[in-house]
Amino acid sequence: MGWGMNKVEPQDLRVMIIGAHPDDPDITGGGLALNFVKVGATVKLVSMCNGDKGHMSMSPEALAARRYQEAQRSKAILGVDEYRVLNHHDCELEVTLEMRKEVTRLIRGFAPHLVITHRTCDYHADHRAVGTLVMDSAYLLGVPLWCPETPIPSVKPAIYFLRDSFRKPSELRPDVILRIDDVMEQLIEALCSHESQFFEWLVFDKGLGAELPPPDDREGRKAFIMKHWMVPRKSYDAQRFRARLVEVYGKAEAERIRYAEAYELSEYGYQPTPEEQSWLFPFLPADAFGR
Repeated sequence: MGWGMNKVEPQDLRVMIIGAHPDDPDITGGGLALNFVKVGATVKLVSMCNGDKGHMSMSPEALAARRYQEAQRSKAILGVDEYRVLNHHDCELEVTLEMRKEVTRLIRGFAPHLVITHRTCDYHADHRAVGTLVMDSAYLLGVPLWCPETPIPSVKPAIYFLRDSFRKPSELRPDVILRIDDVMEQLIEALCSHESQFFEWLVFDKGLGAELPPPDDREGRKAFIMKHWMVPRKSYDAQRFRARLVEVYGKAEAERIRYAEAYELSEYGYQPTPEEQSWLFPFLPADAFGR
């Protein structure tokens, strides 16, 4: 059948979520990752940067080491197979030839059926760079003389975009949308692992110090993450994409969904048919993508 995609069972699926910083893959794609873990798929989270600038007082070296450990704690809670943190500095990621080669090798080495990454219209330069690098590598993944030291896998991955709330040049299209109500508790537990971000840096950055619960108030801190990061993302997406939820889950069930994640299929990469999407996302209703 050539370089493409053959049907696999859920436990044989390989899923790669590529974000810019430690916590990007899980805060944005954590619900999706948990659903794949539940069906037995192999899930790899990747942070292209080491997180060494996301603090107001720590040294970059100490912060990078701390954020790596935070990511590994999140990995254990999510149950994913790997949370890889690459050693590129925050705020310095560039779209270069060498980085394009690195992303090609990264994806080929894992041979995923699905790659999920940032859109290129995101607010952060590192996010935009990651999205562009994945897009620039999409076709080259199948070019034998490009990075010949890393063999081309038999799978041509479908590429999907992580959510954002930007509307220019276009709002995210919810090609894939899933209910995550049943995994929210576990996801918030994982996000609590990123203490330097949600309880220090982002508190400083957003001026939320007066609301921050003390370290020994675990439930209060979970509620803090819910209020400031989950409701503006997961609840907001359930509301703005309610019509798509109705298409996927039916009206009665969709109206009960409080939290959702949405993903847009990139025109780059493999273009799965509705039937192929149904087995790429085996936890969604069988007719979620039409016929």
